[in-house]
Amino acid sequence: MTPEVLELRRLQALTEAWRLLAPLEHPEEVYQTVVKAAKRATRAVSVLFFLYRKEEGVLELVAAEGPSRRQVGVRLPPGKGISWKVLKQAEPLYVPDVSQEPQAVFLSGPPQPGPYLGVAVRDPGGAPIGVLSMDTVGGVGEILPEERFWIQALAEAAGVVLSRIEALERARAEAERAQALLDLSLALESAREPFSMAQEALDTLLRLTPYHAGALYLFQEGRVRPAVISGRYPSGFPRLYEKHPIRFGDGLLGHPKLWEGPVYVEDYPRFPGALKPFAESGLKSALLVPLKPEGRRYGVLALGSFGEEVPYRPEDEGVLKLVAKRLEEALERLFALHTLRATREAALKALSRVLEYRDLETKGHTDRVAELSVRLGQALGFPDIEGLRLGAYFHDLGKLALPDEILRKPAALSTGEWRVVKTHPEVGLEILKSLPFLPQAALHVVLYHHERWDGSGYPRGLKGEEIPLEARIFAVVDVYDALLSERPYKRAWTPEEATKELRAQAGRSLDPKVVEAFLRLLEEG
Repeated sequence: MTPEVLELRRLQALTEAWRLLAPLEHPEEVYQTVVKAAKRATRAVSVLFFLYRKEEGVLELVAAEGPSRRQVGVRLPPGKGISWKVLKQAEPLYVPDVSQEPQAVFLSGPPQPGPYLGVAVRDPGGAPIGVLSMDTVGGVGEILPEERFWIQALAEAAGVVLSRIEALERARAEAERAQALLDLSLALESAREPFSMAQEALDTLLRLTPYHAGALYLFQEGRVRPAVISGRYPSGFPRLYEKHPIRFGDGLLGHPKLWEGPVYVEDYPRFPGALKPFAESGLKSALLVPLKPEGRRYGVLALGSFGEEVPYRPEDEGVLKLVAKRLEEALERLFALHTLRATREAALKALSRVLEYRDLETKGHTDRVAELSVRLGQALGFPDIEGLRLGAYFHDLGKLALPDEILRKPAALSTGEWRVVKTHPEVGLEILKSLPFLPQAALHVVLYHHERWDGSGYPRGLKGEEIPLEARIFAVVDVYDALLSERPYKRAWTPEEATKELRAQAGRSLDPKVVEAFLRLLEEG
């Protein structure tokens, strides 16, 4: 066979290997496709794909075709197996009789004579990441040139594709990590008290690290106590802190270097200061970082595992420090929360004035419906009063996008004009949904306050209890205040006329139970 023909065969093999492997998106798909293609296209008795586990220092058999298929998962330590020799050399290794090779390991039975070909799988930078091999032990004898080309082509393509997949997985993991930290930052922005902040922080940490559980520990009256615990831990673990109180200087939480930065313990029972009850609970590995908002010792954010060790990873320490920093910043903001609330309140009232000055509402409408919504929500035991109040302030924000000729029209609206008016809840939601401090209840009020109990409302045509309760509460208040108010198209109704109309609308446009509660509220004054 001439050199030109051999080169053509080599290029054909490489092209076919790329065609097979390039579309794949998961490492396992690559492993299986490589060994199956090699077995199908050659006279190999066995095809083996070893992956180099660098952190553990072993070669792991991740895929195989032939007698060694049942050995997938086997791990070879350094020096055991001819694949280690292949991994370290720059060129493919061909052995005419592998049974004479001292390093050879026969996974499927006793040694047998036969040729062997091993090729290192390399990343685009040339670093070895695995070994692809074939042999014809007990079979047809020599390995043909075109078979060598095929094995080498598969190894080359596999190295590039696996590196690409790994890079994509790293990018995806980094994106998920960034999104989780962004979500945490937004959650901390809207959190109202320290423990809910700590819960958000711990939940995020457990998503991003391999630890089983996390806790916020506080220093109170000379003792260390868990204020928040999250994740998976033995059922009796929290009670240990009551039965065996930890004082300053005790155990891991009293570690002398704790306030200087993160502390990691791989095997808690072996830790010199380990406390017996906690060691017996199964606590194994731990990673801790102090919380020092405004420079004062507030507490400790800790991650732990039970029953199994979690090896130290710089990325775990990095994310713990980052989350702790975010939590510290959030805690610092709480110290000045009254100022932030006052500022937000002023902004909300200013917005209500903008709506009223444009003649969208009668003077004081926003303040009145906000106050009445809060009272009615409290009477009904609604859990998110603040969300209800914010929704009342913003309920008609979408009307800012409507033209004056429609808003101020003294006569009845045409079908087309009415269709434009019906867009204002969705416009309002679009304006507000990017504001992180707005709870879901507020957005529900904005979007659904024109839905009707009988399903004839807009924008979604929801019916009955499909409509969020916060929107049903606000709808009753809004209708009542609108009836009492003079508009370009109607006179102001008397309270008696308005309450009579509410009763008439109960079970039609309004939730009858909410109407009943509201009328009781009016009677009580």
